[in-house]
Amino acid sequence: MSELPKIADVVILGGGVMGASTAYHLASRGHKNILLLERESFFGTGATGRCAGGIRHQFNTEVNIRLSQKSLSMIDSLEEETGQSALVRKCGYLFVMTAEKDVSVFQKTLKLQHSLGVNTEWLSGDEVRKLAAPCFFPDAIGGTFNADDGLADPNSIVMAYINAARRHGAVCLTDCSVNGIEVEKNKVRKVHTSLGTVETETVVNACGPWSAFFGKEIG
Repeated sequence: MSELPKIADVVILGGGVMGASTAYHLASRGHKNILLLERESFFGTGATGRCAGGIRHQFNTEVNIRLSQKSLSMIDSLEEETGQSALVRKCGYLFVMTAEKDVSVFQKTLKLQHSLGVNTEWLSGDEVRKLAAPCFFPDAIGGTFNADDGLADPNSIVMAYINAARRHGAVCLTDCSVNGIEVEKNKVRKVHTSLGTVETETVVNACGPWSAFFGKEIG
């Protein structure tokens, strides 16, 4: 296990998918002295480890659709880039409508997706029942389905980024709790941890649902 460095150019708080990805992309672009800290004994055991692993293009805002297009292409190229697979299963993603009020909303969203190059299909109620026969859906009146959506393994993605970040020189530690962040004249100066203190001027808060704690501390 690597020791906690005394100085880091960037300290990343949280070893889930966001923290791991940040560490990898900084290190792979030549940034030095990257430090990632995870308080648990394993990476990706917080919100990342509790997610269902769904990957999809089907969102109702342009920004989310464009983000999904970018992130799904990254997942598709993960094995080529890092040497580890995301264990993707493109089994499709189905949204089912059972209320008339939802139909116009989803059809509007479908037009937005099509305008951005996303090949989502509109299904009738009968088509929904045929596609998802084991689930039956007797009250389905419509649905949207994208065959390019599906599932990926969160742990595989996290460890692909962690291992690749380490190969590029990043230090990624587990069992290291952050106890406080020292700020002086509106600038981060130090990060105090259970393993010691690190001098830094840049902190990336990738703590997911726990981000607010350090956000308030930094201001």
